[in-house]
Amino acid sequence: MNIGMLLNAPYPSDVRVHKEAKALLAAGHKVFLLCIRRAGEKKYDSADGIQITRIDGGSSTFWLAFWDIILSVSFLHPVFYYHIARWIAENQIDVLHVHDLPLAGTALRVKRKSGIRVVVDLHENYPDALGVWFSWKKNPLAQLKNKLFMNPERWRKHEGRAVKEADKVIAVVEEMRERLLRDYGIEQEKVVVVTNTEEKSFIQQPLFPDVYDKHKGNFIVAYTGNIGPHRGVDTVIEAMALLKNQPIHFVISGKGNAAVMNYLHKLVKQHGLEKQVFFYGHQPFNRFYSLMHYADVNIIPHKSNAHTNHTIPHKLFQAMMAGKPLIVSSCFPLKRIVEATRAGLIYRDEDTADCASKILELFHNPELCKTLGTNGVNATLNGAWNWEHTSRILTDLYNSLDHE
Repeated sequence: MNIGMLLNAPYPSDVRVHKEAKALLAAGHKVFLLCIRRAGEKKYDSADGIQITRIDGGSSTFWLAFWDIILSVSFLHPVFYYHIARWIAENQIDVLHVHDLPLAGTALRVKRKSGIRVVVDLHENYPDALGVWFSWKKNPLAQLKNKLFMNPERWRKHEGRAVKEADKVIAVVEEMRERLLRDYGIEQEKVVVVTNTEEKSFIQQPLFPDVYDKHKGNFIVAYTGNIGPHRGVDTVIEAMALLKNQPIHFVISGKGNAAVMNYLHKLVKQHGLEKQVFFYGHQPFNRFYSLMHYADVNIIPHKSNAHTNHTIPHKLFQAMMAGKPLIVSSCFPLKRIVEATRAGLIYRDEDTADCASKILELFHNPELCKTLGTNGVNATLNGAWNWEHTSRILTDLYNSLDHE
């Protein structure tokens, strides 16, 4: 089967897109990708076995914001729509696989015209994510744009139309599937869960034993990945203010927008934590295993809300593979999976005192750390919480479409 993927971003950018394409290629399908072109990139290219066509649909911050507005008004991306018909014909595409909600309307417009089948892959709860993403933005123009055009209620209605009209829907986590079934009354067999587990090869990344050399003699609590207002890094910083007399360091490896990072730096300064909280900035992916493996604890402090309760981060499964204990918030999917795998401790969402107590519990109990870390490894490398297992759900979905 020739599968045409639509991505409103450059490639490579999203690890989920890469893993899904790789799994479909391994199952014998051909994968074609229509995505955004960055300055200097080829219009026609191939990477990882994917045949890539890049279009000029947002090469600067201004144009990305402009197309965001157009999408929010019409739920149609004119640049993608202009290119799709020829791209489908040239590559004899059988199914459109659209990554996330923003391009779903464009794909479904093509379906209405040509009858092509459409799989809508919802990476997250996009309507509720909109409100969360913009909550710390201080720029008045950005606030105005988001208030006028990025309306969560309009996007929620669009989501309902999209999942009803799509041939198949992929949800990123069980909680998301349950929400779609409950809110929109679609048939159960239409929605499958392809979650963000990690490939076992993650543990084969090169080792960097010196990654925390400057923190020798301290208990390292590590946060690794993107930073935003919903990620809860501020909760951990507040918790660290209760642990000032302990040899515990909180290391943050990742980046966020200027408003988010300014807020976090001010929080560290406000509590006088410059010698206990450290910002490592953006790190290349090939250092993630070392950042997680050489930490004492990995923490995922997501704030519980309608967005985070319906998605799951890749880093949960990466951290489990790294063999160290987890501390997670009571955000629904995190709590469910960590309880099921017994890979870590759970604190009450946004409760800084409870977060601090869980850090102290592991600090004082190396045997518990070892047990929880081993449980995480067993669940991912020896159990079902890995991409090798998850990817079968995706390939089974396409095998069923191939026989319809």
